[in-house]
Amino acid sequence: ARLCSSSAASGTPADRYTHGHSSGVINQHSARTAENSARHLLPSLRDGLDVIDVGCGPGSISVGLARAVAPRGTLVAVDVAEDVLPMARAAARDAGVTNATFEFASVYDLPHPDDRFDVAHAHQVLQHLSDPVAALRELRRGVKP
Repeated sequence: ARLCSSSAASGTPADRYTHGHSSGVINQHSARTAENSARHLLPSLRDGLDVIDVGCGPGSISVGLARAVAPRGTLVAVDVAEDVLPMARAAARDAGVTNATFEFASVYDLPHPDDRFDVAHAHQVLQHLSDPVAALRELRRGVKP
């Protein structure tokens, strides 16, 4: 997988996923679940927490994270590849998950207030970014101390 980077007017990197979302890529990504790809995080999640999942792809991990914080918690999943968001929404709908939303957004500029989330999750994202430190700073901004 590769990301292309270009400088935005603000000077913040504007990475976009260029590996594509062929059926083979989607099948591979869809095999990733919270149980097999975020097992380390699951014991820390509980009902009522608010989670952000950046680089959600087809939503297969997001569904499990949302279940772990249900019914009172929420999951906001974001991806910079707009074409995968309908797949992610469908995965949540098909799984009966109602506490998740899926948004088109960049990890460099999340459309949420400071201290909005209890937990941030990013699976297979940071190594593809041109400025992972800036992404981590933005995630930190959005997570409660």
